[in-house]
Amino acid sequence: MTEEKNYYPFTAVNDFMRDDYRLTILNEVLSRLDAVPAGQKLLITRLITKGVQIQGFRNSNLAPAAMKAKKSTTLFENLPQFAGQIMEAWSRLHATLREEMGRLLAERGWQVMEDSADLSLQPGFKPGWPKTDTFQVLIEAARVRLPDMPETDDDISLMAVWVGNCLPYELYENAE
Repeated sequence: MTEEKNYYPFTAVNDFMRDDYRLTILNEVLSRLDAVPAGQKLLITRLITKGVQIQGFRNSNLAPAAMKAKKSTTLFENLPQFAGQIMEAWSRLHATLREEMGRLLAERGWQVMEDSADLSLQPGFKPGWPKTDTFQVLIEAARVRLPDMPETDDDISLMAVWVGNCLPYELYENAE
C-alpha cells in the first residue's frame, strides 16, 4: 500500500489535458465501445451507469455516445478507475501508435511494460519523467518513425504518458 503513495492517480492526467481534447477522447472511446475488449467495455459501462445521469434516460448507457461523453467528463476528472479504463481503451484503439511509442520509449531508456499489459491495472502514474524527453521531442521522434500516421500531436503526447506510465510534472516544476 505504501508503494501506491509514490504514484499520481490516473485523474492527474487532467492537469496536462485540454478540455476539448478530453471530450474528444471520451467521445472516441464511447463511440467505439464495441471495439474495446469485453471486460473493459463492461467496466466502463458499469462506471457510467453508477456515475453519470443523463436526463431522459433511465440507463445512461442508452444515450448517444456524444451525450455520454459530455456527461462523463466529470467522471474522468474525478474517478481514477474510470480515467484509467478510458485511457487503456483509447490506447487499444490506436494499437500501432501504442506499439511504436512503447518501442520509442524503451529505446530512450524508459521502463515500459509489455504491449499486451493492461496499464489501467497500475496504481497510477509514476513520477520521474526524463527532462530531455519533452512532448515536442517525443512528437518529432514519433513522426519520424510513423510519418503517415493519422494521430494528432495530442494523441502522441497522451500515448507517451500512457505507455510510459509517467506524468511530466518535473518538466514544469520551475516553469511556474
